[in-house]
Amino acid sequence: MNKEESLRSIRYIKVPQGMRIESDTFRLDPNIMLPVQLKSASSRLTPDAISLESIVSGMLTVIAYDESHKDVSYYKDFVLTVDPMLPDKLCKAAIAKEEQKDYEFSEELFLAVYHLLPQSASCINLATLYSYMAVDARDKGDEEKEDEYLLSAKRTLSDGLRRFGENEEVLAEISSFEAFMGNLEEAKEYLERYMAVAAEGEKKQEMKKLLSRIDLQLENDEEIKEAYDFIMLDETDKAIAAAEKFISKNPEIWNGYFLRGWALRKAGRFEEAKADQMKCLELGERSADIYNELSIDELESGDRELAKTYLETAADLDPDNLTVASNLSFLYLQDSQYDEAREYLEKARFLSGSDEIVRNLIEEYEKKTGEKIGELIHEEIVHDDSNHEDEDDDAYQKEIEEIEKDGIPEEDECHCHHHHHEEV
Repeated sequence: MNKEESLRSIRYIKVPQGMRIESDTFRLDPNIMLPVQLKSASSRLTPDAISLESIVSGMLTVIAYDESHKDVSYYKDFVLTVDPMLPDKLCKAAIAKEEQKDYEFSEELFLAVYHLLPQSASCINLATLYSYMAVDARDKGDEEKEDEYLLSAKRTLSDGLRRFGENEEVLAEISSFEAFMGNLEEAKEYLERYMAVAAEGEKKQEMKKLLSRIDLQLENDEEIKEAYDFIMLDETDKAIAAAEKFISKNPEIWNGYFLRGWALRKAGRFEEAKADQMKCLELGERSADIYNELSIDELESGDRELAKTYLETAADLDPDNLTVASNLSFLYLQDSQYDEAREYLEKARFLSGSDEIVRNLIEEYEKKTGEKIGELIHEEIVHDDSNHEDEDDDAYQKEIEEIEKDGIPEEDECHCHHHHHEEV
Protein backbone atom coordinates (compact mmCIF):
# COMPACT_ATOMS: atom_id res chain seq x y z
CA MET A 1 0.00 0.00 0.00
CA ASN A 2 1.10 3.56 -0.63
CA LYS A 3 1.06 6.34 1.95
CA GLU A 4 -2.55 7.39 1.45
CA GLU A 5 -3.88 3.81 1.44
CA SER A 6 -1.88 2.91 4.54
CA LEU A 7 -3.19 5.89 6.51
CA ARG A 8 -6.78 5.29 5.37
CA SER A 9 -6.57 1.68 6.54
CA ILE A 10 -6.03 2.74 10.18
CA ARG A 11 -8.82 2.70 12.79
CA TYR A 12 -8.44 4.04 16.33
CA ILE A 13 -9.57 2.18 19.43
CA LYS A 14 -9.45 2.60 23.19
CA VAL A 15 -6.90 0.55 25.12
CA PRO A 16 -8.32 -2.99 25.15
CA GLN A 17 -9.17 -4.45 28.54
CA GLY A 18 -6.49 -6.71 29.84
CA MET A 19 -3.64 -5.12 27.78
CA ARG A 20 -0.47 -4.93 29.84
CA ILE A 21 2.65 -3.23 28.47
CA GLU A 22 4.99 -1.70 31.00
CA SER A 23 8.64 -0.97 31.61
CA ASP A 24 10.72 1.23 33.89
CA THR A 25 10.14 4.16 31.53
CA PHE A 26 6.73 3.43 29.95
CA ARG A 27 3.17 3.11 31.20
CA LEU A 28 -0.02 2.59 29.18
CA ASP A 29 -2.18 5.71 29.03
CA PRO A 30 -5.88 4.79 28.83
CA ASN A 31 -6.68 8.28 27.49
CA ILE A 32 -4.66 7.80 24.28
CA MET A 33 -6.37 6.07 21.37
CA LEU A 34 -4.41 3.27 19.70
CA PRO A 35 -4.18 2.89 15.90
CA VAL A 36 -5.05 -0.48 14.39
CA GLN A 37 -3.76 -1.34 10.91
CA LEU A 38 -6.37 -3.14 8.79
CA LYS A 39 -5.74 -5.03 5.56
CA SER A 40 -7.22 -2.25 3.43
CA ALA A 41 -9.02 1.08 3.68
CA SER A 42 -12.33 -0.66 3.02
CA SER A 43 -11.84 -3.35 5.67
CA ARG A 44 -14.16 -3.33 8.67
CA LEU A 45 -12.87 -3.20 12.21
CA THR A 46 -13.74 -6.46 13.93
CA PRO A 47 -12.54 -8.02 17.19
CA ASP A 48 -10.48 -10.51 15.20
CA ALA A 49 -8.58 -7.61 13.54
CA ILE A 50 -7.38 -6.23 16.88
CA SER A 51 -4.09 -7.63 18.11
CA LEU A 52 -0.82 -6.35 19.49
CA GLU A 53 0.70 -6.91 16.04
CA SER A 54 -1.98 -4.83 14.23
CA ILE A 55 -1.65 -2.07 16.85
CA VAL A 56 2.14 -1.93 16.47
CA SER A 57 1.71 -1.96 12.69
CA GLY A 58 -0.71 0.96 12.92
CA MET A 59 1.69 2.89 15.12
CA LEU A 60 4.56 2.30 12.70
CA THR A 61 2.43 3.64 9.84
CA VAL A 62 1.72 6.80 11.82
CA ILE A 63 5.40 7.12 12.78
CA ALA A 64 6.43 6.69 9.15
CA TYR A 65 3.92 8.99 7.47
CA ASP A 66 2.55 11.39 10.11
CA GLU A 67 5.40 12.58 12.32
CA SER A 68 3.34 15.60 13.39
CA HIS A 69 0.63 13.38 14.93
CA LYS A 70 -0.09 14.53 18.50
CA ASP A 71 0.60 11.09 19.99
CA VAL A 72 3.57 10.06 17.84
CA SER A 73 6.07 10.25 20.76
CA TYR A 74 3.85 7.95 22.81
CA TYR A 75 3.61 5.50 19.89
CA LYS A 76 7.40 5.46 19.56
CA ASP A 77 7.80 4.63 23.24
CA PHE A 78 5.08 1.98 22.93
CA VAL A 79 6.66 0.03 20.07
CA LEU A 80 10.19 0.26 21.54
CA THR A 81 8.85 -1.12 24.81
CA VAL A 82 7.20 -4.01 22.96
CA ASP A 83 10.42 -4.75 21.06
CA PRO A 84 13.61 -2.75 21.72
CA MET A 85 15.23 -4.43 18.68
CA LEU A 86 12.44 -3.34 16.34
CA PRO A 87 14.45 -0.65 14.46
CA ASP A 88 17.12 -3.21 13.52
CA LYS A 89 14.48 -5.72 12.40
CA LEU A 90 12.64 -3.10 10.36
CA CYS A 91 15.87 -2.00 8.70
CA LYS A 92 16.70 -5.55 7.62
CA ALA A 93 13.16 -6.01 6.30
CA ALA A 94 13.37 -2.69 4.43
CA ILE A 95 16.64 -3.71 2.76
CA ALA A 96 15.10 -7.03 1.74
CA LYS A 97 12.07 -5.28 0.22
CA GLU A 98 14.37 -2.82 -1.55
CA GLU A 99 16.28 -5.69 -3.13
CA GLN A 100 12.95 -7.17 -4.26
CA LYS A 101 12.06 -3.75 -5.74
CA ASP A 102 9.01 -3.52 -3.50
CA TYR A 103 9.82 0.15 -3.12
CA GLU A 104 6.56 1.37 -1.53
CA PHE A 105 6.80 -1.08 1.36
CA SER A 106 10.52 -0.49 1.68
CA GLU A 107 9.92 3.27 1.89
CA GLU A 108 7.38 2.85 4.70
CA LEU A 109 9.79 0.64 6.65
CA PHE A 110 12.78 2.94 6.16
CA LEU A 111 10.67 5.98 7.11
CA ALA A 112 9.54 4.19 10.26
CA VAL A 113 13.13 3.36 11.19
CA TYR A 114 14.33 6.91 10.51
CA HIS A 115 11.55 8.54 12.53
CA LEU A 116 11.57 5.93 15.27
CA LEU A 117 15.29 6.13 15.94
CA PRO A 118 16.82 8.99 13.92
CA GLN A 119 20.44 8.27 13.03
CA SER A 120 22.75 9.23 10.19
CA ALA A 121 22.68 5.63 8.92
CA SER A 122 18.86 5.49 8.76
CA CYS A 123 18.84 8.89 7.02
CA ILE A 124 21.32 7.69 4.39
CA ASN A 125 19.47 4.39 3.91
CA LEU A 126 16.24 6.28 3.17
CA ALA A 127 17.95 8.70 0.78
CA THR A 128 19.60 5.79 -1.01
CA LEU A 129 16.21 4.13 -1.46
CA TYR A 130 14.86 7.29 -3.09
CA SER A 131 17.83 7.26 -5.46
CA TYR A 132 17.00 3.67 -6.46
CA MET A 133 13.37 4.68 -6.95
CA ALA A 134 14.50 7.54 -9.19
CA VAL A 135 16.54 5.16 -11.34
CA ASP A 136 13.57 2.80 -11.59
CA ALA A 137 11.28 5.67 -12.64
CA ARG A 138 13.81 6.78 -15.25
CA ASP A 139 14.02 3.25 -16.65
CA LYS A 140 10.23 3.31 -16.98
CA GLY A 141 10.34 6.66 -18.77
CA ASP A 142 8.58 8.54 -15.95
CA GLU A 143 10.59 11.76 -15.71
CA GLU A 144 8.13 13.39 -13.31
CA LYS A 145 8.50 10.57 -10.79
CA GLU A 146 12.26 10.52 -11.29
CA ASP A 147 12.47 14.19 -10.37
CA GLU A 148 10.15 13.64 -7.42
CA TYR A 149 12.29 10.87 -5.96
CA LEU A 150 15.54 12.75 -6.52
CA LEU A 151 14.03 15.70 -4.68
CA SER A 152 12.97 13.35 -1.85
CA ALA A 153 16.55 12.05 -1.61
CA LYS A 154 17.92 15.57 -1.33
CA ARG A 155 15.26 16.60 1.20
CA THR A 156 16.04 13.55 3.32
CA LEU A 157 19.75 14.34 3.43
CA SER A 158 19.05 18.01 4.15
CA ASP A 159 16.75 16.91 6.97
CA GLY A 160 19.59 14.76 8.28
CA LEU A 161 21.85 17.81 8.50
CA ARG A 162 19.08 19.67 10.31
CA ARG A 163 18.69 16.84 12.82
CA PHE A 164 22.31 15.87 13.32
CA GLY A 165 24.22 19.08 12.61
CA GLU A 166 27.58 18.86 10.79
CA ASN A 167 27.50 15.08 10.63
CA GLU A 168 30.37 13.78 8.51
CA GLU A 169 28.47 10.76 7.14
CA VAL A 170 25.52 12.85 5.96
CA LEU A 171 27.82 15.58 4.61
CA ALA A 172 29.76 12.98 2.62
CA GLU A 173 26.54 11.53 1.23
CA ILE A 174 24.94 14.83 0.25
CA SER A 175 28.15 16.09 -1.38
CA SER A 176 28.39 12.89 -3.45
CA PHE A 177 24.70 13.23 -4.37
CA GLU A 178 25.14 16.83 -5.54
CA ALA A 179 28.24 15.88 -7.53
CA PHE A 180 26.31 13.05 -9.20
CA MET A 181 23.53 15.50 -10.08
CA GLY A 182 26.07 17.85 -11.63
CA ASN A 183 25.54 20.56 -9.00
CA LEU A 184 29.25 21.13 -8.55
CA GLU A 185 29.08 24.39 -6.61
CA GLU A 186 26.77 22.80 -4.03
CA ALA A 187 28.90 19.65 -3.91
CA LYS A 188 32.01 21.74 -3.27
CA GLU A 189 30.30 23.61 -0.41
CA TYR A 190 29.24 20.38 1.32
CA LEU A 191 32.66 18.80 0.75
CA GLU A 192 34.40 21.72 2.38
CA ARG A 193 32.07 21.41 5.38
CA TYR A 194 32.83 17.67 5.45
CA MET A 195 36.57 18.30 5.45
CA ALA A 196 36.20 20.55 8.48
CA VAL A 197 34.65 17.81 10.66
CA ALA A 198 35.69 14.45 9.19
CA ALA A 199 38.16 12.19 10.94
CA GLU A 200 41.28 11.22 9.03
CA GLY A 201 41.03 7.94 7.18
CA GLU A 202 40.39 6.25 3.85
CA LYS A 203 36.97 7.86 3.42
CA LYS A 204 38.36 11.34 3.87
CA GLN A 205 41.10 10.65 1.34
CA GLU A 206 38.48 9.58 -1.20
CA MET A 207 36.47 12.75 -0.57
CA LYS A 208 39.62 14.88 -0.96
CA LYS A 209 40.11 13.38 -4.41
CA LEU A 210 36.48 14.15 -5.27
CA LEU A 211 36.94 17.74 -4.11
CA SER A 212 40.07 18.09 -6.26
CA ARG A 213 38.21 16.80 -9.33
CA ILE A 214 35.34 19.20 -8.67
CA ASP A 215 37.73 22.14 -8.25
CA LEU A 216 39.35 21.27 -11.58
CA GLN A 217 35.99 20.88 -13.29
CA LEU A 218 34.75 24.20 -11.95
CA GLU A 219 37.93 25.89 -13.12
CA ASN A 220 37.55 24.32 -16.56
CA ASP A 221 33.87 25.25 -16.72
CA GLU A 222 34.76 28.85 -15.95
CA GLU A 223 37.32 28.91 -18.75
CA ILE A 224 34.82 27.38 -21.19
CA LYS A 225 32.17 29.90 -20.14
CA GLU A 226 34.67 32.73 -20.47
CA ALA A 227 35.58 31.66 -24.02
CA TYR A 228 31.91 31.40 -24.98
CA ASP A 229 31.10 34.82 -23.48
CA PHE A 230 33.97 36.43 -25.40
CA ILE A 231 32.65 34.86 -28.64
CA MET A 232 29.22 36.32 -27.96
CA LEU A 233 30.83 39.73 -27.42
CA ASP A 234 32.82 39.37 -30.69
CA GLU A 235 36.07 39.61 -28.74
CA THR A 236 37.64 36.83 -30.74
CA ASP A 237 41.23 37.30 -29.58
CA LYS A 238 40.19 36.94 -25.95
CA ALA A 239 37.97 33.97 -26.83
CA ILE A 240 40.85 32.23 -28.58
CA ALA A 241 43.15 32.85 -25.60
CA ALA A 242 40.57 31.48 -23.13
CA ALA A 243 39.96 28.40 -25.28
CA GLU A 244 43.72 27.80 -25.60
CA LYS A 245 44.05 27.97 -21.82
CA PHE A 246 41.46 25.23 -21.54
CA ILE A 247 43.08 23.15 -24.31
CA SER A 248 46.49 23.32 -22.61
CA LYS A 249 44.99 21.62 -19.54
CA ASN A 250 42.59 19.34 -21.41
CA PRO A 251 44.16 18.38 -24.75
CA GLU A 252 41.91 15.34 -25.17
CA ILE A 253 38.59 17.14 -24.56
CA TRP A 254 36.82 18.41 -27.69
CA ASN A 255 35.03 21.44 -26.22
CA GLY A 256 38.10 23.68 -26.23
CA TYR A 257 38.86 22.97 -29.89
CA PHE A 258 35.26 23.62 -30.85
CA LEU A 259 35.18 27.03 -29.15
CA ARG A 260 38.58 28.02 -30.51
CA GLY A 261 37.51 26.95 -34.01
CA TRP A 262 34.32 28.96 -33.66
CA ALA A 263 36.30 32.05 -32.58
CA LEU A 264 38.87 31.53 -35.34
CA ARG A 265 36.07 31.34 -37.90
CA LYS A 266 34.60 34.61 -36.63
CA ALA A 267 38.07 36.12 -36.90
CA GLY A 268 38.26 35.06 -40.55
CA ARG A 269 40.97 32.43 -40.00
CA PHE A 270 39.09 29.67 -41.80
CA GLU A 271 41.84 27.10 -42.36
CA GLU A 272 42.77 27.12 -38.67
CA ALA A 273 39.09 26.99 -37.77
CA LYS A 274 38.58 23.91 -39.97
CA ALA A 275 41.55 22.19 -38.32
CA ASP A 276 40.02 22.69 -34.86
CA GLN A 277 36.62 21.35 -35.90
CA MET A 278 38.29 18.34 -37.52
CA LYS A 279 40.13 17.79 -34.23
CA CYS A 280 36.73 17.54 -32.51
CA LEU A 281 35.82 14.75 -34.93
CA GLU A 282 39.15 13.01 -34.30
CA LEU A 283 38.37 13.05 -30.57
CA GLY A 284 35.12 11.20 -31.26
CA GLU A 285 32.60 14.02 -31.00
CA ARG A 286 29.97 14.20 -33.76
CA SER A 287 27.37 16.94 -33.56
CA ALA A 288 25.38 19.15 -35.88
CA ASP A 289 27.16 22.17 -34.40
CA ILE A 290 30.57 20.91 -35.52
CA TYR A 291 29.41 20.13 -39.05
CA ASN A 292 27.59 23.45 -39.23
CA GLU A 293 30.84 25.24 -38.34
CA LEU A 294 32.74 23.20 -40.93
CA SER A 295 30.19 24.10 -43.57
CA ILE A 296 30.63 27.80 -42.86
CA ASP A 297 34.43 27.42 -43.02
CA GLU A 298 34.19 25.68 -46.38
CA LEU A 299 31.70 28.19 -47.70
CA GLU A 300 34.00 31.05 -46.76
CA SER A 301 36.91 29.17 -48.34
CA GLY A 302 34.98 28.82 -51.60
CA ASP A 303 33.93 25.14 -51.55
CA ARG A 304 30.14 25.40 -51.69
CA GLU A 305 29.53 21.73 -52.46
CA LEU A 306 31.52 20.55 -49.46
CA ALA A 307 29.71 23.14 -47.36
CA LYS A 308 26.40 21.58 -48.42
CA THR A 309 27.70 18.09 -47.70
CA TYR A 310 28.65 19.09 -44.16
CA LEU A 311 25.25 20.67 -43.65
CA GLU A 312 23.52 17.54 -44.93
CA THR A 313 25.46 15.56 -42.33
CA ALA A 314 24.42 18.07 -39.67
CA ALA A 315 20.80 17.68 -40.75
CA ASP A 316 21.06 13.89 -40.43
CA LEU A 317 22.51 14.21 -36.93
CA ASP A 318 19.95 16.76 -35.76
CA PRO A 319 16.79 16.81 -37.93
CA ASP A 320 15.18 19.39 -35.63
CA ASN A 321 17.98 21.95 -35.92
CA LEU A 322 16.41 25.13 -37.33
CA THR A 323 19.75 26.77 -38.13
CA VAL A 324 20.92 23.81 -40.21
CA ALA A 325 17.64 23.56 -42.12
CA SER A 326 17.56 27.28 -42.90
CA ASN A 327 21.25 27.31 -43.86
CA LEU A 328 20.73 24.47 -46.33
CA SER A 329 17.66 26.14 -47.78
CA PHE A 330 19.64 29.36 -48.18
CA LEU A 331 22.55 27.67 -49.99
CA TYR A 332 20.34 25.66 -52.34
CA LEU A 333 18.25 28.74 -53.07
CA GLN A 334 21.37 30.75 -53.93
CA ASP A 335 22.48 27.96 -56.30
CA SER A 336 19.03 27.76 -57.95
CA GLN A 337 18.53 24.19 -56.71
CA TYR A 338 14.91 24.89 -55.99
CA ASP A 339 13.68 21.38 -55.20
CA GLU A 340 16.32 20.98 -52.51
CA ALA A 341 15.74 24.53 -51.29
CA ARG A 342 12.00 23.85 -50.96
CA GLU A 343 12.63 20.60 -49.05
CA TYR A 344 14.70 22.28 -46.35
CA LEU A 345 12.59 25.42 -46.38
CA GLU A 346 9.55 23.30 -45.51
CA LYS A 347 11.51 21.69 -42.66
CA ALA A 348 12.60 25.08 -41.35
CA ARG A 349 9.06 26.40 -41.67
CA PHE A 350 7.72 23.41 -39.78
CA LEU A 351 10.21 23.98 -36.95
CA SER A 352 9.52 27.71 -36.66
CA GLY A 353 7.30 29.33 -39.26
CA SER A 354 7.40 32.63 -37.36
CA ASP A 355 11.21 32.89 -37.51
CA GLU A 356 12.25 36.06 -39.35
CA ILE A 357 14.98 34.30 -41.33
CA VAL A 358 12.53 31.61 -42.44
CA ARG A 359 10.01 34.22 -43.51
CA ASN A 360 12.71 36.03 -45.52
CA LEU A 361 13.71 32.73 -47.18
CA ILE A 362 10.08 32.09 -48.13
CA GLU A 363 9.83 35.52 -49.74
CA GLU A 364 13.09 34.94 -51.64
CA TYR A 365 11.94 31.50 -52.79
CA GLU A 366 8.60 32.87 -54.04
CA LYS A 367 10.36 35.72 -55.84
CA LYS A 368 12.86 33.42 -57.59
CA THR A 369 10.49 30.59 -58.51
CA GLY A 370 7.18 32.36 -58.98
CA GLU A 371 5.63 29.71 -56.72
CA LYS A 372 3.41 30.73 -53.85
CA ILE A 373 4.01 28.83 -50.64
CA GLY A 374 0.66 28.28 -48.99
CA GLU A 375 -0.33 26.99 -45.59
CA LEU A 376 2.05 24.66 -43.81
CA ILE A 377 1.70 21.13 -45.17
CA HIS A 378 2.85 18.28 -42.97
CA GLU A 379 4.93 15.72 -44.78
CA GLU A 380 3.05 12.48 -45.39
CA ILE A 381 4.79 9.16 -45.78
CA VAL A 382 3.08 6.64 -48.06
CA HIS A 383 4.15 3.05 -47.56
CA ASP A 384 3.78 0.05 -49.79
CA ASP A 385 1.56 -2.35 -47.84
CA SER A 386 3.98 -5.14 -48.65
CA ASN A 387 6.71 -3.41 -46.66
CA HIS A 388 4.73 -3.58 -43.40
CA GLU A 389 6.25 -0.34 -42.06
CA ASP A 390 3.30 0.77 -39.93
CA GLU A 391 5.47 0.84 -36.82
CA ASP A 392 7.93 3.24 -38.46
CA ASP A 393 5.04 5.45 -39.55
CA ASP A 394 3.66 5.50 -35.99
CA ALA A 395 7.07 6.42 -34.60
CA TYR A 396 7.38 9.26 -37.14
CA GLN A 397 3.93 10.58 -36.23
CA LYS A 398 4.77 10.42 -32.53
CA GLU A 399 7.93 12.43 -33.14
CA ILE A 400 5.93 15.05 -35.05
CA GLU A 401 3.42 15.28 -32.21
CA GLU A 402 6.24 15.78 -29.68
CA ILE A 403 7.65 18.66 -31.73
CA GLU A 404 4.20 20.25 -32.00
CA LYS A 405 3.68 19.89 -28.27
CA ASP A 406 7.07 21.15 -27.02
CA GLY A 407 7.89 23.68 -29.70
CA ILE A 408 11.31 24.72 -30.93
CA PRO A 409 13.13 27.78 -29.49
CA GLU A 410 13.50 30.58 -32.00
CA GLU A 411 17.02 31.24 -33.24
CA ASP A 412 18.64 34.62 -32.71
CA GLU A 413 21.34 34.24 -35.38
CA CYS A 414 21.14 34.72 -39.10
CA HIS A 415 21.78 32.07 -41.73
CA CYS A 416 25.07 30.16 -41.67
CA HIS A 417 25.76 31.02 -38.03
CA HIS A 418 26.49 28.65 -35.17
CA HIS A 419 23.56 27.07 -33.31
CA HIS A 420 24.58 26.88 -29.64
CA HIS A 421 23.68 24.03 -27.31
CA GLU A 422 24.07 24.13 -23.53
CA GLU A 423 26.25 21.08 -23.37
CA VAL A 424 29.18 23.06 -24.82
